[in-house]
Amino acid sequence: MLLSGCEQKSSHQQRFLQFGTIIDVTLISEVDTAITAFTDIETLLTQRHQQWHGWENGTLKQFNDALSSNPSQGISIPPILDQLLADSKYYFSQTEGLFNPAMGKLVAAWGFHDHSEPDNEEIQRIKKNIPGMDDLTIKDQLVYSNNSDVQLDFGAIAKGLAVKQIAQLLDLLEIESYIINAGGDIFSQGEKLHNQPWRIAIEDPFKPGIITFLETAEATSVFTSGNYQRYFRNKDGSIRHHIINPRTGNPSINISSATVIHADPVIADIAATTLMLTDISSAKNMAKKLKVENYLIINQHKELFVSPKMLSKLDHQLIKQFTLHTL
Repeated sequence: MLLSGCEQKSSHQQRFLQFGTIIDVTLISEVDTAITAFTDIETLLTQRHQQWHGWENGTLKQFNDALSSNPSQGISIPPILDQLLADSKYYFSQTEGLFNPAMGKLVAAWGFHDHSEPDNEEIQRIKKNIPGMDDLTIKDQLVYSNNSDVQLDFGAIAKGLAVKQIAQLLDLLEIESYIINAGGDIFSQGEKLHNQPWRIAIEDPFKPGIITFLETAEATSVFTSGNYQRYFRNKDGSIRHHIINPRTGNPSINISSATVIHADPVIADIAATTLMLTDISSAKNMAKKLKVENYLIINQHKELFVSPKMLSKLDHQLIKQFTLHTL
């Protein structure tokens, strides 16, 4: 824990390793309050990792195993998965299937769970009938499925919900200023010491470094989905990244990163992944469906597509390396 600053409130930071990433939390508060907060956050993250992880033994894996064994028989929904299931079905519909947590088995076949080579035979088999959230029917707190390949993987929503729950915990402790950095996905509230706004960087998807900054002192989440961090190199030297397009069954192409600003980190998480999979020509309409006004998309040709509201928040000097388009 790092301590500095003024007499009553100071800056406190602690690092957690959960959800396969580093989560840094910085608080502006009294020492005793910070200690309580960090203890509560550690407990929360440990529980959620065990409950929401798709392929380590825990609540979600047990649910997936039961669903795979008896897809047409009703499987009881564990309460801790209820919100994730409801949100996933809703946003699957809103995004016309681009946000699709039901294809965890396909993601596993690509080798992302155990860093293995792709199982091409399994990939081709699942591609014939790629499972979607519409393959799940929920009735009386029971889940039924007509597709035995459904395997839920909440990787594109769980981090956002975990960040939201951390923020709610801090709000209950009446901590007014803090920033949560979950592997580069940010939620901030209030201001730093000395009434300074939080300064949030957006990474360059092509090389180490940043492309721009934005500053905020209000409750804000900034989430980025990209193909430049979680990827694997195949034996033939080619690269495959972890964002699978539900329409093709293959790793997405064309878009290198998508960044979204939204007050709700769950929506920011979902929207960033969805915009990574959306054709540029449809991005404005997709963002509107998700009620997202601030977004930035970078394609493989170093073209930057940005909404007008997002553009007004950025440091324009740093984005001159890209060809800029306003959506």
